[in-house]
Parts: sequence; structure tokens; C-alpha cells
Amino acid sequence: MTDDTRKPKGSDSAQKILEHAHRGLELMAEYQPATMGATQAFMRQAMKPGVLTKKQKELMALGMAIVLRCHYCIILHVRACKAVGVTLEEVMETCAVAIMMGGGPALTYTAEVERAANLVYLDEEGEPIR
Repeated sequence: MTDDTRKPKGSDSAQKILEHAHRGLELMAEYQPATMGATQAFMRQAMKPGVLTKKQKELMALGMAIVLRCHYCIILHVRACKAVGVTLEEVMETCAVAIMMGGGPALTYTAEVERAANLVYLDEEGEPIR
């Protein structure tokens, strides 16, 4: 693949968003450990497989993150989607459902999904990670 056709790897801004999200979690854990502990326990429990699989729950969470326009949530859930075996095609179909529910504002947030997907679905040369 030539430099002219190389797909972009995740942008610096996508990495910075991820770093900011983690820093926010760290700050809450430092200043509000009991609250953060309870919040994280609730989140772990909610995301455990049950009637819905972990994959289904991550796709739902991503769709909601898009509709709610939370760029921190988008990067975290795109990364979690990749970790549980969600394909890029499934991510993009989830974007379509989110747009159907969230309208034009949700559509603009697919740019955030692209930044996140480039970060977690492509290797350093811009090739898909399998």
C-alpha cells in the first residue's frame, strides 16, 4: 500500500479523548472512591452477559453513546466492541440505527465513530486488524 492510499490510523484527538476519559475516571476514583466503586460495580453488572450477550450490550451502548453525543462514550464502546468481536460492519449498522433514532445530530457523531474505529480496528499501517 502506498502512502497515498494508506488509511488513517486513529487520530491524535481520538487517543486524547481516550486519555481524558480515563483521567476523569481516575479523578473520580481518587476523590470519590466509594461512589466510583459503586458506579463501576453497577456498570460491570449491567454489562455481564445475561439474556443479551456482551456483544449485543456493547452495540446497544455504542448506539446510545452516538444518540447522546458522548464522544468519550463512543471511543470507550468502540474499543469494547472490538474486544468482544464486533465487526466494523456491525459498528456501522449500529450507527445507522442510532441515526434513525437520533436524527441529524447523531449523523454528525459518526465522525467520532470513525476516529475511534480507526484507532481500534486498524493497525499502524492502516490495515484492518483481524
